[in-house]
Order: sequence, then C-alpha cells, then structure tokens
Amino acid sequence: MKKFKQFLLPLAAAAVITAIIGMGALQRLDRWLQDELFQHQSVTSSDIIIIGIDEDAFDLLGPYNTWDRNIIASALEVLASDPDNKPAVTAIDVLYAGNSSAQADDRLAKAAEALGSVVTATVAEFGESVTWENERAVSIDTSAILHYAQPYEALAEVTEQGHINAVTDSDGVMRHAMLYVEPDGNRVYSMSAQAARIYLEKHGRRLSLPKTVGKGYYYISYTGQPGAFYDGVSIAWLLSGKVPSGYWADKIVLIGPYAAALQDAYITSINKGEQMFGVEIQANLIQSLMEGRFKQETPDRIQLIALFVLLAVTAVLFSRLKLLHSGGVCAGLIVLGIGVPLLLYRAGFVLHPLWLPTGALVLYILALIDHYVRAARERRALALEKERIGAELALAKRIQANSLPKEFPPFPDRHEFDIFASMTPAKEVGGDLYDFFMKDEDHLVLVIGDVAGKGVPASLFMMVAMSLIHHVAMREESPAKALGIVNEEICARNPEEMFVTVWLGILEISTGKLTAASAGHEFPALKSAGGHFELVKDRHGFVIGGMDGVRYRDYELRMEPGAKLFVYTDGVPEATNAAEELFGPERMIAALQSSEDGSPEEVLDAIKRAVQVFVGDAPQFDDLTMLCLQYNGFPDGTFSPAPPPK
Repeated sequence: MKKFKQFLLPLAAAAVITAIIGMGALQRLDRWLQDELFQHQSVTSSDIIIIGIDEDAFDLLGPYNTWDRNIIASALEVLASDPDNKPAVTAIDVLYAGNSSAQADDRLAKAAEALGSVVTATVAEFGESVTWENERAVSIDTSAILHYAQPYEALAEVTEQGHINAVTDSDGVMRHAMLYVEPDGNRVYSMSAQAARIYLEKHGRRLSLPKTVGKGYYYISYTGQPGAFYDGVSIAWLLSGKVPSGYWADKIVLIGPYAAALQDAYITSINKGEQMFGVEIQANLIQSLMEGRFKQETPDRIQLIALFVLLAVTAVLFSRLKLLHSGGVCAGLIVLGIGVPLLLYRAGFVLHPLWLPTGALVLYILALIDHYVRAARERRALALEKERIGAELALAKRIQANSLPKEFPPFPDRHEFDIFASMTPAKEVGGDLYDFFMKDEDHLVLVIGDVAGKGVPASLFMMVAMSLIHHVAMREESPAKALGIVNEEICARNPEEMFVTVWLGILEISTGKLTAASAGHEFPALKSAGGHFELVKDRHGFVIGGMDGVRYRDYELRMEPGAKLFVYTDGVPEATNAAEELFGPERMIAALQSSEDGSPEEVLDAIKRAVQVFVGDAPQFDDLTMLCLQYNGFPDGTFSPAPPPK
C-alpha cells in the first residue's frame, strides 16, 4: 500500500498535465512550432505555371469588375492557338456561375472545348443544418453544404469541375486542404486534385490520393513560399502576344487572381508574415499530389496515450532522482520531443512537437517545488532540534573552550620552531578559534579564525568550522583548496547563514616555506630574521560560509631562522577605549616591534598589555585571540632555505 501511494502522486500529475494538453491548452503554440519545424521552401515544379490576373491586367483591361467572359475566352484561345504546344491542363481559379451575355458565355464554352483539358471552379457554401422530427431537433450538422455554385451549363458540359473551397485553422492559418466536397451526396474533388489527375493520366501515371480526416481534410505539405511559383506572367501579357507558346506547352496552367484587390490570399503555414494568393496555394497542392508527398496527422488520442505513459514514467523518475539528474532527464525529453517529430515528419507522419517538452518541463518545475518544500521541512526540523538541545549548549560551551590547545610548548621534542597562542574571551562567549598541529614530520599547520557574531551559536559554529578545517587540512596539501572544501561543506549546511574568517598556513619545516591562504581574515604580521614586524597585505578571499563556489588562492612566505609570524583576530585592532577610538593596526605593529626580540609568549604578553593600557576601563566586546610562531631552523645547521616566494 505504501509503495502504491508513492506512485499515486506522480501518476496523478502526469494525468492532469495530459488532460490539460488534450483539452487544447497548447494548440496555438504547438501549431506554430509545427509550422517552423515542418514547412520549408524546396524546389518548385517547372511543370506548373501561373498566369496572373494582376495589376498589369487591370492597367490594360480596366478594373476587374468590368470584365466580361470574353477576356478569359480570349486567354483560352491564345493557349489553343498553337496545336503543337497546348497546355496539358488548364485550371481557371475563378467561378463562372450563372449566365451572363449569351455571346460571351458561348465564346467561353467554345474556347474551353477547343483547348481541352480545362478545369473550372465550383464553390460549396457551408453552414449549420438542423434535422427535425415531430417538431424537435434530432441532429445538427455544423458543416452542411447549404449552397453549391458551379459553372453555367454550357461551360460545365465541356470542362472538368473542381471545387476551390479554402479552409483555415482557428488561428487563421491555412494548414489543411479539402480533397473533396459532397453536394447532394455526389463527390466533387478539388481543382488541384482534378488538375493533377489529368496531368498524370496524360503521362501514363495514376493519381494517389492522401488519407483524409473528417469531411475530406488533409494536411498540406507546402513546397514554395509566396511568389515561388509565379514568374510574373500576367494575363495581359498573354493577350498581348508577349508569351511564346513554348512557355505553356504540355504544362499545368493555372489562371487566377494575383492582386491584393481581388481578396483571394491567405496566411499559410510556410510563411505567416506574407499572404499567399489562392492560385499559388493551388500550385502547391498540385505539386504535392503529383509527387505523392502526403503527411498524415497521427490521431490525438494515440499521441495522448503515449504522452501519458512517458510523463508517468518521467514523474516517477523525478520523484526518485536528484534535481541535477532530473534536469538532465528533462533536457533529454525536450530534445526527444522535438527530434522525434522531425524524423517522423520525413517518414510521412505529423506529430505534436510541443506536447512532450512542455509536459516534461512542467513536471520538472513541480519536482523543484517539491524539493524546496521538503528542504524547507528539513530546515524546520533542524530548527526544532536546536531548540530541543538548548539545555545542552552550556556543556558544548565548556567543551569548546577545552578544545583549543592549552599546553605549551606543544611539541617539546621539536626545536625547529617555537609557538604560543592565547584567547582572552570577552564577557560574551565568542567564536574565535586557533589551532596548530603536525600534518606530518615536516609540515606544521597553523589556523586562526573568527566567527561572525557572539554567544553560544557562534561558539557552536566555531567548533564545527575548526573540526572541518582540521579534518580537511590533514589530507590537503594546498591551504586554498582546503578552505574551498570547507566553504562548500559549510554552505551546504548553513541555514542560519553564519560565516567565519579564517587564515590557514602550512609551514614546511625543513625549508621555512610557509604556504598560506586567507578567507577574509586580518593581515598577518611577519618579522624577518634581523628585521622588524610588518603587515603582510595578502590577497583576501571571501569569508567561509558566505557564498558557495568561492575559489581561494595560495601565497608563500619565506621564513629564515629567527623569523616570527604573528596572526590574530579582529579583537586586537578593533579594541575600543572609552572615547570609542580603535586600537588599530599601527599601535599593534608598534607593540610587536617593542617586543620583537622576545619569545612568542613574550610577544603575546606585550600585545595584551598594550591593549589593556589603551582600552582602560572600557568593557571588552570581543575576544582577543593571537598566535605567534618563531622559526628556528635546525640546530645542527642543516637548514635548506625555501626558494623565493611566488
């Protein structure tokens, strides 16, 4: 039962997302992505030409509404004027319904008969039809043919008919064509299908028809952009004798409107920035039919089932994987969701490319929210746990105080160096720390730090930081790398956003080379052999715990026998007197130089006295923590000096 509940929420999320997508939430965006991925310009057929009823024709013949049928009749007569160079098919993308003048109607019919293989236009008017029984509506057909217009009788008898109905999707883009209409139960194929059939039959081939859905709809695979089929040949040029008969010989000739004023243009899926004239859409349809280049739209129910299965598996994976791995899975599904439809489109199938990427992305966002909710709960649990152990923090405070090295000399058998450290706590317990330990026989590790804040939280944070630094420094050669590792560990578990400044150095005893790195700590002071104490203005890194991903840098100091190193926390330079003046680094250096020939312990005593004299009766607000190292080299003189520091 418990395992079932673990799967229930991911399955429910997958089901809800699938249902929302199935209801059409992505329809508009998905169609536009289909257009961008699937529709591209390719080579247009030279066997299809367009003779446009364009602006040149209006200039020569007058406005279109003044034309009679003699003009189209004249055009057909010109096409038939050379018996050896007749078109294979002529399709007129203009409806000639009803009778006009007897002379013009007769001439047009005779011209079409003489030319032969002419396809004329029909148009079906669709609307809503209600079937009534006993004064009750029993059915409603929202796409019934209410009226069907076709050529006048004389023209219809000598030509083939093909409908020129155009259909656009809900966003006004033409992505589908109607293969046929069925007025009074009689199937009438489209003009493009009729023209392609006649052309192929004349060349000994048969027309294969695309699979349709609904009432004869099929997906359009465009070949050319607007203007790709049109050579600029106007019907005016044809009538003026400017077009040689070889231009249309044995080709499909389309005659139709090619001017904006005739309002026969549409936005198409191959170019939504420029309208395509209806006669050029006919050219695209004819070429796809002749080449058998059909694309079948995979039924939505099949795609929804596949989507649910994939999303359900993804949701279960996201509930078990880490966020980083879940992100990789999400990225893979986005690539898969777009790549597979592209490949299948080439094989003749049209899929929804946006469904799977969107579903995967929504699931990943839900996984992110779930992760942060659970992380918040864990942080809350930690806060409650802190409250529960509040009574034990006093004991932790004593343990913290006892954790600092207290015995001096700490390494009585090592005469190569002398070291002394002290922490004088303020009235409030703070978070200062110092430590030193042998990494191996030839390396001494020195640490000093200052946790931001005071009180028990700072002391507890100090214990954690000191333990981590000790653990990492024992196995890392580089202080900078050690600080980086400690920073990442603390940032990963730092809900209270505390931080600590740290100076970490590793002394190579045999050479006197001191490699160090600083995480926002005070500048150390160095006295060279025979010289005086001076501040070493090293390059500070960012504080530990302040921000993850910080990189620290090592630097080197050269210590010769007799050299001293002094490190400290900000309680020394920031000690404040009654006049709210700071002790400052200048007074600190002066105090160091007054005792620079003494032992490390004497150096620290001199600093303490100087601070106490300066502060006077003013309260101490911060810990005074200091560490001094004197490098002696080897008593037998086997000192191997380190190379100059980098």
